[in-house]
Order: sequence, then structure tokens, then C-alpha cells
Amino acid sequence: MNETKHMSERDQRILERYAEGATLDAIGREEGITRERVRQIAQQLGGPGAQTARAARQAVKEASATQARESFLEAFGPLASDLAHQGFTRPATIARIKNLFPAINTDLAEDALKMSSIVFDQDNSADTFSNIALEAGVWYLLGAELRLKPDHAWAAANLPQELLDELGSHLVEASVTADELATILGIIGAAQRTALEDPTLTITGSRYNELRAELLEAMGLKSAKGAKPWPPTRQTIMKRYEGWNDALESMGLALATKGRQKGLLIFSEEGYAQAIVDFISAASVSSIEPTFASYGQWVKSESVLGIRRPSPAAIRNYYGGWLTALRKAPRLVPTFALESPADTPNTLAENETRTTCQTA
Repeated sequence: MNETKHMSERDQRILERYAEGATLDAIGREEGITRERVRQIAQQLGGPGAQTARAARQAVKEASATQARESFLEAFGPLASDLAHQGFTRPATIARIKNLFPAINTDLAEDALKMSSIVFDQDNSADTFSNIALEAGVWYLLGAELRLKPDHAWAAANLPQELLDELGSHLVEASVTADELATILGIIGAAQRTALEDPTLTITGSRYNELRAELLEAMGLKSAKGAKPWPPTRQTIMKRYEGWNDALESMGLALATKGRQKGLLIFSEEGYAQAIVDFISAASVSSIEPTFASYGQWVKSESVLGIRRPSPAAIRNYYGGWLTALRKAPRLVPTFALESPADTPNTLAENETRTTCQTA
């Protein structure tokens, strides 16, 4: 009787495990019997057929994979979103996370991020060119704008070897001859020499783009999605250096004449910086990470209280990236406090509110 009861309990476990999707081998190891005996018991007692069992195993596998993806995104989704907003591709994001969290499974990370709603750059074109090649594009078009004659001797003595090695590969599609490449390098050299003699030398981003378009047309090239001809686009340079004037400053050129600064249509420079500082403070009090996504939630909560703040997109556009905003803003606010009267409004919106109140 005990043996019959024991067999009945065992058989019941076998049927349940088989219905859940466990393999014959796995059940056999658990119960100490052969996989063939497991199959016989399942058939004799009306257990699920092989096809049904396979479907159950697939369902279990998919559920496990879904849970793993959700766990990964819960842990690393906000970080991946921040990196995506900075222009990182999915592979670059995974590699960056892997560097800091070596234990992650890269296949799982790829699967989870591919299935997520995070939008990554498909191709980080800025990485196509080195810094030297990016700057060389500006030097060349500046030299062309000034109609400088090639200074081959200066170029030979002063241009970095990395540029000489790299530039030819970028111009292969344009079928540039050796003499034409020498001319381009000579004009780059001439522009750099002229900049040493004239500290006011500069070029605006819009003029750079105009000259670039003319050059590409003359070379029989076109700038389109997926195509990355040299010289690089103004946007590529701005992305690498966080702004056009930042690139000029890095090269030792004078800053281009400014219209309004990035983003300064509604909010002042101080308004942008103060928003970041206030958000960091609020995040610290609430024990949350100061991520790009959480900033967006904070802006919404501030709006409910009647406080207008720069949108996440405006912050990213103004500073050139979220991490740049977190780095720069806290250093700027003390400077504004010293330079500006205490009652100076942070934004044009605040100006309008104050004027309305005074009129009333």
C-alpha cells in the first residue's frame, strides 16, 4: 500500500513536471529513473504529448528570458537611456556598461536593449574621424575661404603625422590624386600659419557648412544618411566638442560672432544652470539618481507647482549632453551669484510674471 502510494505520488510529480515543460532527462535525474521510463509513465497516465510538452518548455524558456531582460533593464535601463541621449550607439552603450560592470552578460544586454523602447544612434559618425581630422576640415575650409596658397613647407614641418596617414583614407571615395592631397594638406598648413599671425581669424558654423557643401559637390560627393565624407559636418564637430565655439577655442581660433546662445530663447544662462543645481539637490533629498530620465519627471513635478524649468531636450541642446550639464552647471551658479544682483530674474518667463504683478 505504501509502495502504491509512493508510486502514485511520484507519478503525479512526473506528470506535473512534464506538463510544466521539464525534459524527460531532467525528470529522470530528479526521480532516479531512465528518460524512457518517464516517457512510459507519462503516456500510460494520459500526460501531455511530446508537442504539448515542447510548447510548455518553450513557454518556460521565453518567460525566463523575459524576466532576465526585465531585471537587466530595471538595473541598467536608466543608465542606458542616459547614454543613448548622449549619442551612444547600442554596442557602444553595452561596451561602456560592461567596462564598469564586468559581470553583466553581453548577450542578455544586447537582447534586453534591443527589445526596449530606448532609441540609440544607429551610427556614431563622430567616431569616424579623429579629432585631428575633424579640425583639419575646419582648417582646410578656412584656408579656402581666405583663398590661401598651399604652404607645403610649413605643412611638412608642422602637421602631425597622424593627419597625413588618416586624411588620404577619408578621401578615397573622391578619387583624390596625390597632388590634390598635397594641395589640401598645404592649404591646411597655410591656414594654421595664418592663424598664428592673426589672432582674430575665425569662421562661423554656417559659413563652414556652405563651403563644405560647395566642396562636396565639386568632388562629386554628397552628405546623406549613412555617408560620412570629409570634411565632416558642422553637427559632427559640435557633437565632439559640445559646440562650434568650443571647437574653435580648442583649435586656437577666435570665437565666431554669436547670435543668441544655445537655448537662450526663454531661459537665461543662469536659468539653465540653476535648474540643474536645484534638480541635483532635489534628487539628493529624494535619494534618487540624477539621471536624464529623472530630470524629466522633476520638470513635470515643478510644472505642477507653477515653476517653469527648461525641458530635458533644451538642457541637452544647451549643454551638448546630460553629463556635461551635471559637470558644468554646479560650477556656474556661484559665479552668477557673485556677478549678478540678488533680484536678477533667471528667465524671461520670470520677467513677464514680475511685470504682470507690478502692473496689477
